[in-house]
Amino acid sequence: MSRNSAVSNRQKKAVPAVLPSKRGKDKDRQFVAALGRGLEILQCFSPTEPEIGSAEIADMIGLPQPTVWRLCYTLMAKGFLTLSPFTKRLRLGMPVLGLSHAVVAGQSIAEIARLHMQSIADRVGGTVSLGAPDGLKMIYLQRCEGPSIILVNHRVGSRVPLGYSASGWGYLAGLPPETREGLLKQIREAEGPSWAQVERRFKLALKGYQKDGYIVNKGTLHRQINGVAVSIRFPDDVSHLSLSASGINSIFTDEKLRMVGMSLVELASMLESVPPEQRMLHGQDGNVLENISLLPRKEADPAKRLVD
Repeated sequence: MSRNSAVSNRQKKAVPAVLPSKRGKDKDRQFVAALGRGLEILQCFSPTEPEIGSAEIADMIGLPQPTVWRLCYTLMAKGFLTLSPFTKRLRLGMPVLGLSHAVVAGQSIAEIARLHMQSIADRVGGTVSLGAPDGLKMIYLQRCEGPSIILVNHRVGSRVPLGYSASGWGYLAGLPPETREGLLKQIREAEGPSWAQVERRFKLALKGYQKDGYIVNKGTLHRQINGVAVSIRFPDDVSHLSLSASGINSIFTDEKLRMVGMSLVELASMLESVPPEQRMLHGQDGNVLENISLLPRKEADPAKRLVD
């Protein structure tokens, strides 16, 4: 059976519902709003913004500052936030790092993929990323860089827009049509009129995925970056991941994208056979359960920039 036939068969399986919108969560009696807001606060921090003031957090998540401060105080009391003695700004506490290591310990598919991903990255002079959905973003579970490419400072735990990145396109392409359309509707609502042109490009690229098993993304997240991606669909599970590769357009030509796309198809097929106990754990909605953005990794050279 060809990979495309397998795609069609797997898409008939039950898949998690599309994430509810904020309005839907407000009506969900099972959704604990205070807990959700606390987690949103933790997600404000990143390797590029390790320290943030409470007023900035209030602006970022759209809540009144007194409410944000009470939530931050609770997170501080539990150790998940600390106050810098020098800057008097908030930063993540060590318990968050403990959670990140616990998540990775149960997600050995990222390590299984790493050597194969690095081999492709070295061969093509780009980056290769393993991604999972996290709301309307993709979060990198593994990321390998080639030796001679100019790169953005993305790492394991970094998030990129689902609707614009090669990683996100690979994930979207592997979804059943009705589930994909529900997710595209959410992106339309979030992005507004500017999304229309990108959506047309995605749907055109989707035809190539249905024919070749990989989807090509040219200059959507960054005009100088081309990428290619595939979906990883586990035949006995609802989990979906994305495997992508990207690089500057002078290197990632049409022929290079085709070659890399075929390599990703082969690797995805291998990863789809990984036993369930070695896969990345998802929640019932198919999304990553924990924030893993604090995994230690050597900083990229500040002079090196670009890529999806």
